[in-house]
Amino acid sequence: MRLLSMIIVLLAMSSCKEDDFRHPFGPNDGEGPGKVEVLSYEPIPGGAVIEFKGPADKDLLYVRGVYKVASGKEVDVKVSAYDNKMTVEGFCDTDEKEVLIYAVDRSENVGEPVRFAFVPGLSPLRAAFSTIDVKEAFGGATVSLENEFKGNLIVEILTKDEFEQWQPIRTEYTAVKDIRLPVRGLDPKPTDFGVILRDRWDNVSDTLFAQLTPLEEYELNKSLFKDNHLDGDEPFGGWGHILANAWDGITSGDNVGMAHTNTFASFPISFTIDLGVTTKLSRYVYWSRNPDYEYMHGNMKDWEIYGRSDKPVDGSWDGWTFLLKCESFKPSGLPSGQNTAEDIEHARNGEEFEFDIDVPEVRYLRFKALSTFSGTNMVHFHELTFYGQKK
Repeated sequence: MRLLSMIIVLLAMSSCKEDDFRHPFGPNDGEGPGKVEVLSYEPIPGGAVIEFKGPADKDLLYVRGVYKVASGKEVDVKVSAYDNKMTVEGFCDTDEKEVLIYAVDRSENVGEPVRFAFVPGLSPLRAAFSTIDVKEAFGGATVSLENEFKGNLIVEILTKDEFEQWQPIRTEYTAVKDIRLPVRGLDPKPTDFGVILRDRWDNVSDTLFAQLTPLEEYELNKSLFKDNHLDGDEPFGGWGHILANAWDGITSGDNVGMAHTNTFASFPISFTIDLGVTTKLSRYVYWSRNPDYEYMHGNMKDWEIYGRSDKPVDGSWDGWTFLLKCESFKPSGLPSGQNTAEDIEHARNGEEFEFDIDVPEVRYLRFKALSTFSGTNMVHFHELTFYGQKK
C-alpha cells in the first residue's frame, strides 16, 4: 500500500509538471503587447521590405502583417520576435497599398494594429508583360519575353478553335529570366494568338493579341542524309557504331542504332553531315545515348552547329556559317550520374533545338562538340531529326 501511494503521488507530480511545461509562457496577463513602430520600407518587385521595431514585451512571440492583393485574397505574413524586417509581396500595380501590422504574445494576445501605407515596386508580371514578343515560326509561332525579376509566372498562349472561341494551346509555369516558348502543329494560314500572364497571387495581365501566318515546315528525308567526313573531322565507327546510325529512326536501345566515335585526344571535335537537299532549317531533335547513359559518359553537353549550301572541298572552317549554339538541358541540374525520373523522360523524348528564322539555306551541317557530360574523350548519340522549309 505504501508503494502504491508513492506511485500515485509521483504520477500526480509528473502530470502537474507536464501541464506547467506546456503552458505558453508563464501566466496569461490578458493584455496584448505594445504597438509595432514602423521605421522605413524599401520597394521590391511587386512588394516591399518593411523595417520595424517590435515592442519590448518579454512575452512577444511574433509580428504579423495582414493585407489584400488585387484578387481580394487576404495575405497573412508572420515574422519572429527576433526579426526586424517583414516582406510583403503579391501586388500587381504601383498604386499605394496598406498593411496592418501588429504584435502577438505567447498567449496569442494581440496588440493594437498599426496601419502603414507604402508604394510597391513594379511587379514581375507587369515588367514581363511589357516585353512580350510574338513572331511567326515554322509550324506555328514563338512567344518570347524577359522575366527580369525571375518571378514565378504562368504563361498562357491561346488560339481560336473552329467555333472562334479562345482556347489554351500551351501553358508554361516558369521562373527563368529569358522565356522562349514555341507553339507548333499549326497550318500555314492566318492565325490569331493571345498571350496572358498570371502569378501565384492570382494576378492576371491584359491579353496581348497578334495575328500571324505560321510558316510551313516538313521533316527532312533521312534517306538522303550522308556522312560527309572532312579532313580534321573525328571519324565515327567506334565499336561498330557508324554516323549513319544517327538517321536510322532508332531513338533508344542498348548498343543499337547509335553513332559512336573512337576515343580522341581532346575537344573540340567535329563531324559533317550532307542533308541531301538545300533548305532553310527550322529545328531539329537530338536523342542522346539511352537507356542507362542519360546525361553521362559520351553524351554531348555543349556543341555548335555550322552550315553552308555549297559542297566543302577540304577540312577548313572557311565558308562555314555559324547557325546555333546548343546545350543539353537536364531538368534536375544534378551532377552527371545522378538522374531523376524527369531527367530520364526528358532525354528519352529527345531534345528540340530551334534555328533562328534568319539563318541561311544550307545543305551541309558541321557539328563542333565542345564537351560531354562525363568529360570522356568520345562522343555518342542515338538520333538526329531535322525540319525545314517546304521546297
